[in-house]
Amino acid sequence: MFFLIGIGLKKNNLTLEAKEKIKKCKKVFLEAYTSLYSEGKISELEKEIGKKIFSLGRKEVEENALTFFSSAKKENIALLVFGNPLTATTHLSLLAELKAKKIPFFVVPGISVVNFVSFTGLQEYKFGKTVSIVFQRENYAPESFFDSIEKNKSVGLHTLCLLDIDVQEKKFMKISEAIELLESIESKRNMKLISGSVLIGIARAGSDKMKIKAGSAQEIKKFDFGKEPHSLIVCGNLSEDEKEFLKIFSGWKQNE
Repeated sequence: MFFLIGIGLKKNNLTLEAKEKIKKCKKVFLEAYTSLYSEGKISELEKEIGKKIFSLGRKEVEENALTFFSSAKKENIALLVFGNPLTATTHLSLLAELKAKKIPFFVVPGISVVNFVSFTGLQEYKFGKTVSIVFQRENYAPESFFDSIEKNKSVGLHTLCLLDIDVQEKKFMKISEAIELLESIESKRNMKLISGSVLIGIARAGSDKMKIKAGSAQEIKKFDFGKEPHSLIVCGNLSEDEKEFLKIFSGWKQNE
């Protein structure tokens, strides 16, 4: 059996069901390229479950998954994913591949950053498509995330922006970097999508040291959010209740 298991945002987010399934597994892998704990270390999780966890990179999961998981026909194997495993299309593709090979699987959901967006004061049902803002590289500089934000804004919806990380290079996109990237695209397109929006930064979601701050692009860029991981929200239309809650939970100062 193959187990796709969400491990949440910190060690204590691991559910009893997740722990039970992991202990049944002969091999335990971790998808180590999409995120990281907001608090604590994977070594602490290894002690908790009493098993060695082997890290897998993007190429191993997205291109060579069956090399690692095909033996799940005969033995229990787990792939651990930060947050909730079914948030990413990659994991649905993996399950589809396993199904085609008649390899049995079981999914255990986990706590993700999405579960904390309401801590800002926004209403969860008013969010549109979630986007990933990625580092711009010489041969890879997509702007599709900006298109999705624009589309969400056009119908009044908020956008949760997940920020790029490169675990191997220990490079984590900061909120200020994400805003600067969005501003550069906005300027190129002669728009005021970001400069005209209320933005909310979230650092270390779910941890004891979680930080949340709402404001203009300029204010959020200057705010010290501390250590990563960081996330960003671009607000759509704000209801009166949301405006009041933003002041209380996100330190927003209206008409600043």
